[in-house]
Amino acid sequence: MIKLTLNKEQLLFSKVLQIAESIKDASNRLTSLYINIFKQNYDASTMEMVKIKGIYEKIALVREDIVSMLYGEAFLPDFKESMMMLTQSLYETMKAIKDSGRAISSRKPDEKLCKILQENLLSYLSTISEASEKLVEMISLLQKDIGEAVKVGKEIQLLERNGDDIKDGLIQRLYESEKDSDIISILQLKDVIIFLDDILDNMEETSLSIETLYATLKS
Repeated sequence: MIKLTLNKEQLLFSKVLQIAESIKDASNRLTSLYINIFKQNYDASTMEMVKIKGIYEKIALVREDIVSMLYGEAFLPDFKESMMMLTQSLYETMKAIKDSGRAISSRKPDEKLCKILQENLLSYLSTISEASEKLVEMISLLQKDIGEAVKVGKEIQLLERNGDDIKDGLIQRLYESEKDSDIISILQLKDVIIFLDDILDNMEETSLSIETLYATLKS
């Protein structure tokens, strides 16, 4: 079992955990945004989008702090590179959350198309929320037991594969509805699906970064 005790490392991991917790919050708000869209509560969905953008900006600032620490302190090159990969994948996860919220809320989506895709989209969002909880658990373990963090990362990878199955079903249903919807609405919902897929892909990248960090600390 590998444990980290240096204060500067603890500070780094606390900032990374702060990002992960913010991503979990943003994931929950994203689900609320979509539910409001489906219920045609557009004012409420707009408010959720504003909050998601605020979380994104907050994470960007924390990311800058981490980068400054990594290049301002005497960390080993391999550790620095692993932490940069981890931080960037978390940032990209949050960016995908923001983009998926923007994709569904920037233009009033086709109501009929939303009804067709609603069940699958909510299933997708549920998978993302579950993965965000695992993300927080994984990052919180970095200061305690990175080996256990790697195991939680494997669970995130499994959720990503489950998400791929949901994505494939969504794409199929979207194209089956193509003849009954306008091309702009089809493209809008396609963007939504792509950005939701990006969220889970980047969470998987985060878990792989943990594996790289684990290998770095073992060597």
